[in-house]
Amino acid sequence: FFLDLFSILDGHPKLMGLKEILQAFLDFRCSVIERRAKFKLSQALERKHIVEGIVIGLDNLDAVIQVIRETSNHTVAKEALAKEYGLSEKQAEALLDITLRKLTSLERKKFIDEANSLSESISKLNELLSSKKLMFQLIEQEAADLKSKFATPRRSFLEDSANGEVDDMDVIPNEEMLLILSEKGYLKRMNPNTFNLQNRGTIGKSVGKMRTNDNMSDFIVCQTHDHVLYFSDKGIVYSERAYKIPECTRVAAGTPLVQLLNLSDGERITSIVPVNKFVEDQYLVMLTVNGYIKKVPLNAFASIRSTGIISMRLVPGDELKWVRLCRDDDLVALASQSGMVIVNTCNRLRPHGRTTRGMGAMRLKEDDKMAAMDIIPSTTHTMPGKTVSRVRDLSPPWLLFIAENGYGKRVPLNAFRQSSFNRVGLRGYKLPEDCRLAAVFVVGEPTDDDASEEQVVLVSHGGTVNRIKVKDISIQGRGAKGVILMRLEHAGKIQSASLISAAAAEEILED
Repeated sequence: FFLDLFSILDGHPKLMGLKEILQAFLDFRCSVIERRAKFKLSQALERKHIVEGIVIGLDNLDAVIQVIRETSNHTVAKEALAKEYGLSEKQAEALLDITLRKLTSLERKKFIDEANSLSESISKLNELLSSKKLMFQLIEQEAADLKSKFATPRRSFLEDSANGEVDDMDVIPNEEMLLILSEKGYLKRMNPNTFNLQNRGTIGKSVGKMRTNDNMSDFIVCQTHDHVLYFSDKGIVYSERAYKIPECTRVAAGTPLVQLLNLSDGERITSIVPVNKFVEDQYLVMLTVNGYIKKVPLNAFASIRSTGIISMRLVPGDELKWVRLCRDDDLVALASQSGMVIVNTCNRLRPHGRTTRGMGAMRLKEDDKMAAMDIIPSTTHTMPGKTVSRVRDLSPPWLLFIAENGYGKRVPLNAFRQSSFNRVGLRGYKLPEDCRLAAVFVVGEPTDDDASEEQVVLVSHGGTVNRIKVKDISIQGRGAKGVILMRLEHAGKIQSASLISAAAAEEILED
């Protein structure tokens, strides 16, 4: 085994082997010990010289005092002591500096002991400087002392891996984050504590700078390690890890999606779905603006090339707008802009391939389009299949309706019945003639009371954001007008709305 390394020896670069490196290290340590020993030796010799002069003075204390009393000043006294007892200038100076309390016999003994100790130290230092063997023994002893003094466990570990490379996710923490998508295709990743909780009916807090005539279209919570599926209006799906989205502040405009994805000219991302794992028993339900719906197995999107793949075949004039995760036992809630609602189970939708168009979701009037789609998990509802109870039941879950004019309400899910797809549906919200439905969400769980901590984020056309608790929104019937959720200025409208779950609200959205 040979190891050659470039090193610096005596101020010059040199290629040395392992033996040469070790020898250079020993030479360096010997040099350090030699310089240290010489320094200590010079100090010990100087101190011994001073102590010996003091001991001579203390042995002749009465005569020394007589000499000092007979002299006129400090300089004359120093010269007289040096001449009388054969002292050096430093010894005479040290003798004159002694205080009265050090003239006792006990202090004299301390000086004698110090002189003996200095003699012993001088002898050992001289022996060390004259013996390489003693230097090597001292090097070994000091190394052992360092090992004993700093014997802390290793805090980092070297592990063997298949390719020897470190993946990005090995060093990036899997934390909760917010994704905000604008209609113009700008995406921003932000810290969840960016927005503070506000009350119902307030103006809200600005979401930050936006491009001219741009508005927010989606607002979701996910993890940094999640796969984020980007669905475009042309039915193409792209995939990228969430942590690859640049993090920015609230006032930043965000990153254009064309810098992250290979989008074609005029293509817009209309829905983003975070996925932790591509499991077999989950599906993606897709809904277009003109009312076509289909269900595709989630694992069909486990491998997506950088240029994207087809998720849904669209007819001319139609666009893919909503994509949601679901299971077979879950319910799908659809709503049109005129306030009509269809609720049905996911298993009524036959699984399709990625390149199919799907089936009709709702019979729309000529000037009507789809407004929203949401999923009701099977664990959160007790909705009967064909009949509806005549008893007024206000228990959760509810359908949360958000109108463009800033009004909203909660309607119990039990106020609806399951109805087949491709039908007109039931009236869910009686809207004014000049108003459309902006969004519909499923809120509350069967075990929750009215103190649910779920929150809804409303975004106006002007880019203003308001976040309120769902429990502050009244529970009303299907034909009620609702209550005001957000005051809109200058004839503004609600552009988009997003729901923040109770778990996320409790963890990251504090007052």
